[in-house]
Amino acid sequence: MTITEFLYNEEGKLATLSLRNIDKIYPNGVQAVYDFNLDIADKEFIVFVGPSGCGKSTTLRMIAGLEEISSGELYINDKLMNEVNPKDRNIAMVFQNYALYPHMSVFDNMAFGLQIQKKDKKEIEEKVKKAAEMLELLPYLDRKPAALSGGQRQRVALGRAIVRQADIFLMDEPLSNLDAKLRSQMRTEISRIHDSLNTTTIYVTHDQTEAMSMASRIVVMKDGYIQQIGSPEEIYDYPANVFVANFIGSPPMNFFKGEIDQGKLIVGNDSIDLSEKNKDALKTFKDKDLIIGIRPEAFSLNDLDGRENYIKAQIVNIEMLGDETIIYAEDKKSSVTIEEDGDNKIAVKVSGKSKDRNVGDSIKLFVNFDDIHLFDSKTQKRIN
Repeated sequence: MTITEFLYNEEGKLATLSLRNIDKIYPNGVQAVYDFNLDIADKEFIVFVGPSGCGKSTTLRMIAGLEEISSGELYINDKLMNEVNPKDRNIAMVFQNYALYPHMSVFDNMAFGLQIQKKDKKEIEEKVKKAAEMLELLPYLDRKPAALSGGQRQRVALGRAIVRQADIFLMDEPLSNLDAKLRSQMRTEISRIHDSLNTTTIYVTHDQTEAMSMASRIVVMKDGYIQQIGSPEEIYDYPANVFVANFIGSPPMNFFKGEIDQGKLIVGNDSIDLSEKNKDALKTFKDKDLIIGIRPEAFSLNDLDGRENYIKAQIVNIEMLGDETIIYAEDKKSSVTIEEDGDNKIAVKVSGKSKDRNVGDSIKLFVNFDDIHLFDSKTQKRIN
């Protein structure tokens, strides 16, 4: 019997969720979540992502029962859960700060939930050791949390959730206290555990790299509202609005002012030919102000199609990152700032080293129209 079969040996076990018109309003009148609607299938890995204060952790806590739902309905396996106590929802939660008992050993921390349930001592010992084997914690079962690294403590927190055989895992920014290298390692670890256990998982983060690398579907949030739901590929390739386009991607998408006129996209003093498939579709946007989005990797420093589709700019900074280079340039006539604390530098990502480019050089940034995202300047919603 495998570790997974031992820990999760119930056949046909399902874990689905449905959040319907969920609102969260605090007693002081502040509303943290607005009309949240989402259906989560069995075994999905869902990531809530967005800036601080967007409502993602509040939504997770409502699912767990740690926050009261102001209005709307939460269903788990088609059962209404609004008034069900947290302990009766069969949910395991992994917190940002690990929430380990400092006076207990690793073994006792992992076993605590089973001990509260008054499980058989032999069963507890078997389950804890099996989970510890999965998480490579067997040599540390007698240690206290203070004697562990940050990554090991997070594994203990995961182990405590695993042994409970919960229907659903909830993870609230579990990697935010780790350094960059450990975060990368633990992303792989958590993905491996999810693939092994096939549990339904909801993961909260403000880190778009975690969202893109781990999720089966991403829920992007801002100011308590859902902005877009989709696979990582959908969110990246077809952002629903300027906020999503700017939030997902590193470096972020570049934005320019522009308009469509006579089959061309006018960007400052430059113009880009529309692709044939878009000419008819975009006729209605003639003479309207647009926001043009171009990802850093969509630019080329060389002519792409012989049609001289480029934006002129001047290099202001160069970052050498080993196998790639980020060139920052300025074109004050067309590029725009989306965030209040941002700037209007154009980021260009090229592979390899850029030895023949220097700060102060004028450059042409070539781009195909099919790699351009268009947004309505008034609504900031995607139009192509």
